[in-house]
Amino acid sequence: MGRICWIAAAVLMLSLGAAAQTPAPPVLDEALDAPTRAHIINEFARRLTELHVDGPRAKAAADDLRQRLARGEYEDQLTARAMAARVTRDVAAITADRHTYLEFVPYDLADERQRPPAPAAATDNYGFRKFELLDDNIGYLRITRFAPLDRGALDMAARFMDQAADSPALIIDLRDAGGDSQDMAALLASYLLVDQRSWFFRDNQIHLHDQIDRSGRVVKEYWTWGTVPGKRFGGDKPLYLLVNERTGGAAEAFAYDLQQYVKRAVVVGAPTMGDARVGAKQRISRQLQTSVAITRASNVITRDNWEGGGVQPDRMVPPASARDTALAMARAAIRSAGSPPQTSRSELR
Repeated sequence: MGRICWIAAAVLMLSLGAAAQTPAPPVLDEALDAPTRAHIINEFARRLTELHVDGPRAKAAADDLRQRLARGEYEDQLTARAMAARVTRDVAAITADRHTYLEFVPYDLADERQRPPAPAAATDNYGFRKFELLDDNIGYLRITRFAPLDRGALDMAARFMDQAADSPALIIDLRDAGGDSQDMAALLASYLLVDQRSWFFRDNQIHLHDQIDRSGRVVKEYWTWGTVPGKRFGGDKPLYLLVNERTGGAAEAFAYDLQQYVKRAVVVGAPTMGDARVGAKQRISRQLQTSVAITRASNVITRDNWEGGGVQPDRMVPPASARDTALAMARAAIRSAGSPPQTSRSELR
């Protein structure tokens, strides 16, 4: 009898455990009938022609979508996932920018409860990976992400830039860095720039670049800050920026602005991603949303940007050797300026 009870108890526990492990709900994939597919194509085409920053190219892409719809090329795209992949490929062939596409999401856009939570910004130090002193007290700051500028991000930026302030030269590593916060890029530039246009009348703030729409209207301006928390590195000491083909978004804005403003920074590495536009997303069906590039950057000095071709390094080297190259350049610059060499290594994470 005891053995029978033990077996029954074991079976009960297994069944309860199986019931407790509720399987995850299957990923939704919205079914699309012919009228829905037509609505998606026509609405996306309308948004392209009305909003995209490059009017002629957007019109060509919109016309191409409508022609493909009329020829029945989207009849086999029966789900949202398949439709997004095909339409994005067709649009990218003409617009060729990273912010214009049809996006599939694995949840219902109309249900706020299904939206995934935003990632916690502080888990990666807001993108400030580390600071250390290299040989000759040359500062080395690695940034992996230009995070949205809130109180925590501001404090973290001040903490790391304060460490760099007394270095005779500074290397900022932007290899693989991304993020969309051009506000953070403007803040960091504030620690590194001073007005060089006049010895007598220096502005407290420097205009870096604008985001402008298809008509040339300025949507947002980016300026350095008049005052910053902590100490500034200054606008005269040697500054080097490391970049590669995965340096994108706000990191490119940061590098381009510092390179163009009286050649403040020497850019070392390989050409960057080439992403100088900002996109806006709008829901178009239950699981699809359009993304359209609505503005582009315009540097106040060049009246141009890095879209497509990327930021071009002043010293083109393989990205893996960019740090060693910049360090050698920094040491040479310090010695030519007559600064006494020192050896010290420390690190802040």
